[in-house]
Amino acid sequence: MNFTSRLRRLITSMTCHKHLLLSICLGTAFVLMSCTREEGTPRRGFRTVWKVKPSLKFEVCNLIGILTGREIYKQYHAQLYREWQANLPAESKTALAAVDRIIGPNWPPGPRLSLLLSHLAIADSLSLLRAALEEDARMQAGLMASDYGSPRNWQQWLELKPHVQVVLKYLQSAQFEGYWRSRMLPELTGRIAQLRQELQAYDVVGDIERFLLDYHFRRDTVTVYLLAAAQPHELRLTSQSRYADVRSPVQPLLRGFYHEMLYPYCDRLADSTFTTEFAALQADAFMQECLRKFASNTGSNSFNEYVRKNLVIAAELWLAGRRQLIDSQNGGQYSDAGVAVRNYLQQKDGGAHALAAVVYSYLESGLKIERVSYAAFLKDLFATGRLKPGKIGPRYQEFINGLVGVRD
Repeated sequence: MNFTSRLRRLITSMTCHKHLLLSICLGTAFVLMSCTREEGTPRRGFRTVWKVKPSLKFEVCNLIGILTGREIYKQYHAQLYREWQANLPAESKTALAAVDRIIGPNWPPGPRLSLLLSHLAIADSLSLLRAALEEDARMQAGLMASDYGSPRNWQQWLELKPHVQVVLKYLQSAQFEGYWRSRMLPELTGRIAQLRQELQAYDVVGDIERFLLDYHFRRDTVTVYLLAAAQPHELRLTSQSRYADVRSPVQPLLRGFYHEMLYPYCDRLADSTFTTEFAALQADAFMQECLRKFASNTGSNSFNEYVRKNLVIAAELWLAGRRQLIDSQNGGQYSDAGVAVRNYLQQKDGGAHALAAVVYSYLESGLKIERVSYAAFLKDLFATGRLKPGKIGPRYQEFINGLVGVRD
């Protein structure tokens, strides 16, 4: 091969390598650009993984509440109360009275005990549950790391613990675990399969992510513990887990998830992103009247708490309305989500949540399009003067009377 031929081959080889390197660089850039775009794009498809399961632990907590003898439980669980109260030893009766007294009249005993024990993974064994309650250090660490961790809750548990242990010892000796498996679990098992199928129609994780746009949940799993002795209560355990009675309707359960799962995002909006803007609304006399109503119903006169609650309510009602989850006061269905929301907000807490109504009214007007996050939507409401002192009351009245459009 002469010098000219070798030179041509070398040039050709270098050109091919150059093209290959360029192709690799372009491909890498495309992947990186795709990843960047995906971060700002809502993830499509059904996102929620539903889990529905029984729990002996939460059943026992509610049974203890029933056995305290409060009248409300006798209305819902008369037979269960009769069966398990009839042979209660004196020591257990004394312990139940102490549980009732320590928890106090402002909390139902079953749900309160469930919250204090919600961090325990024990679900189907009284012996394991009793053993876990003996380990104070582990109990304290678990409770303090949970959504309900506080020195006050830990101190209350320490007061309750010896009395709860007395009752659990009796329930184990009286074979409540066997009773639950033979008398209560079969009904739960049948309903669990049915409820799991019903829930598959609702993508709460995906719905919220697509609405907020700039927020993603760490977990896709949403858990329902289905119980035989929970009435009349339904309880939040974490933002993505609740318990409900086997006879409870599905709509409130789903709305409960929408409501609780919106809080982390809305807390940030109220407490940091728009702190100054929302604080300015305190100069509005109409807002102060709403805050007074809120305080009389909740015991809190914190304007920040009021704002957080209203941002959640507005978004929850928007999402629930799209899924036809808002019932009328008498249990019927509205054909128009807007009518349902107006009636709900007029009735809830004496019309205290006017801010939620106004934010919802602009959602209803179409100001939040799909590619706009909830935060950007609120920023625009402030920037355009739609959310400022003097504007909330008139907009609320127009909304309640069904007169509002996009313009003020």
